[in-house]
Amino acid sequence: MVAAPLYFGPRISLFYAGYFFIGGLMTPFFPVWLHLRGLTPEQIGVCLALPLAARLLFMPLGSAFADRAPNRRFAVIIFALLGLLFFIPATMVGGYWPILILTGIATATVGLTMPAIDALALTGVRRFGLDYGKMRVWGSISFIVVSLAGGVVFGHFGPGVLSPMLIGGYVVAALSAFLLPVTPPDIRAADDAAKPEAVSARSILTSRSFLVVIASSAIITATHAVFYSFGTIQWEKLGFSGAEIGVLWSSGVVAEIGMFALSGRALRKIAPERLILLGAIAAIVRWSLFPLATGIWFSLALQMLHALTFAAVYAGMQLAIARDVPEEMTASAQGIWQTTSGLALALATLLAGPLYGHLGAAAFPVMTIGGVIAVIVLMLPKARRVSPTTPGTAG
Repeated sequence: MVAAPLYFGPRISLFYAGYFFIGGLMTPFFPVWLHLRGLTPEQIGVCLALPLAARLLFMPLGSAFADRAPNRRFAVIIFALLGLLFFIPATMVGGYWPILILTGIATATVGLTMPAIDALALTGVRRFGLDYGKMRVWGSISFIVVSLAGGVVFGHFGPGVLSPMLIGGYVVAALSAFLLPVTPPDIRAADDAAKPEAVSARSILTSRSFLVVIASSAIITATHAVFYSFGTIQWEKLGFSGAEIGVLWSSGVVAEIGMFALSGRALRKIAPERLILLGAIAAIVRWSLFPLATGIWFSLALQMLHALTFAAVYAGMQLAIARDVPEEMTASAQGIWQTTSGLALALATLLAGPLYGHLGAAAFPVMTIGGVIAVIVLMLPKARRVSPTTPGTAG
């Protein structure tokens, strides 16, 4: 095990914190910012869906650029700066189309930093013996702290603070990119040489059990579309303060972290499909009760279900891949999952605008349809699996 460059792990942790600084502000307050700019619910849905679709389209190009850049820090800096440079004019223009284009490019571009930073972090795991979870957890901590602080600031200063606050998130991410470490050239060359040859996704798709896991988990993920798009707006209508809204968003992430902390040990004793089934049932409960949660404590209780509707589903999907998919095919499996869930969430987000525009709070229970479909998919007869030791053959 070779020695890592100075402060390699802490510098990556710092970027994860900087990147999720954006998430801690954009997730709760970006839809509110769009609403205050005069956009309709339908237009807000499109503005939130476009970056998801664009990211899927540009991800291969972004990954290729990161691989060919002088170093991965350079690629992350470029993506983060582009996000900042496109978002700043978005706060100055008026009208739906300029806001849609500028914020769509900004959000999609800054999202391209994740494959590069994950590759840099995994180099630290493989070459320097670092712990990925200990680096990545600072992103979740940052999200919690920033969403709490953002709620307090928004509640105190009002709508006028949103634009500078969101710009500040992009600035923090860009500055933290400059502090990333650079992998030594010989280590990066060894990592690049050790990359496995691409494996056709077709052999994975022959496993019907894999398709069941991917389809059900993607559908459950998509049930969050109305919540991600209009959760803050709905809570504002109920009279919750900015600080209370920050607490609500943060509590969901705390529940998510708690579930992930269990996934290494206790959850391994549960079949992945059962974890995902728990998530589907929790989604039905969470979204059907959401319009009834008009008080802070009821709302907090429902936010605790994020541990099941997101974290348990994600953990179940990862455990299923580890169980069913050969090691040399896991990258393809992860790619299929990310593409499928991204498309499902983008389509659901497009529908979220018209649903909320016409139904208001009643749009949230519509998302239970996804939970019901996921339950039906998971109840399909079990099929053969791809053996984790013999690629492309039935177990």
